[in-house]
Parts: sequence; structure tokens; C-alpha cells
Amino acid sequence: MESIAANFDALERAIRTKKTIVRQDLREVAVALGRLCLDQRESEAQVGIERLGALAKEGGERFTQALREELVMAVTEHVRSCDPRYLDHPKYDLVYTVEARERLEARLVVAEKLGFPADEAMLEAVERADGLLQGRLDQAKS
Repeated sequence: MESIAANFDALERAIRTKKTIVRQDLREVAVALGRLCLDQRESEAQVGIERLGALAKEGGERFTQALREELVMAVTEHVRSCDPRYLDHPKYDLVYTVEARERLEARLVVAEKLGFPADEAMLEAVERADGLLQGRLDQAKS
């Protein structure tokens, strides 16, 4: 949790000094808080989500833009990694893809809780990619 605190501190400094906020400033905090929520530990995540919500208000459009870019990047990574041309490659890193999908879900949960849900087109693209990934997972099990 120390790294989350350090990431929160860096994000607060960027917002308060009016620096540009980039998607990487949000990544570790969003993933960590989202994982807590996904692990049914929302009470542990609540303080962090409230703190992040306050930063979102203070950061305004700079924060919103960085969060949007982080979601777009994560969705794009997932969709591209589930391209059948890659899924069928003998050296395909299925473990990485599954882990990246879990990190994407964590981000999506936090964005929703902050009032910045992913748009329908993004969610539909994730759903299509999930279908392709599930086919590969089923194939790997047999």
C-alpha cells in the first residue's frame, strides 16, 4: 500500500501545481483500488476512492482526460491482444493477456465508481475481445 500512497501523493502534487496529468499518473492507484473492489474488499477501497474522487473534482478536465486516455489504452491493449492472428500464435502469452484483462477490469470499476464510466462502444469492444479470449482459454484447457 506504500506505493499507492506515493502514487496518490504524486497525483496530488500534479493537480495542485497545475501540471499536466497523464494517464500513467492514475494507473497504479486505479488498478490497486479496483482490485480491492473486485476482491469484495470495497470497504478498504472506499477511502481511496473518495480521495480519488476529490482529486478528480480538483483536477477537472485534466483528470478526466487522463482517466479517459488510461481506459482507452487499456481497452485497446485488450482488444488488440485478442486478435485471432495473435491468439493462435504458438508463443502467445496467454497469462499476460489474462492478467492485463484483470487490470483493465479494475480500471473500469474505479472509473464507474468515480462517475466516469467507459462508453458503450468501448465496453462492446471489450465484450467481443472477451469472447475471443474465452475461446482461446477453453482451447488451452482441452
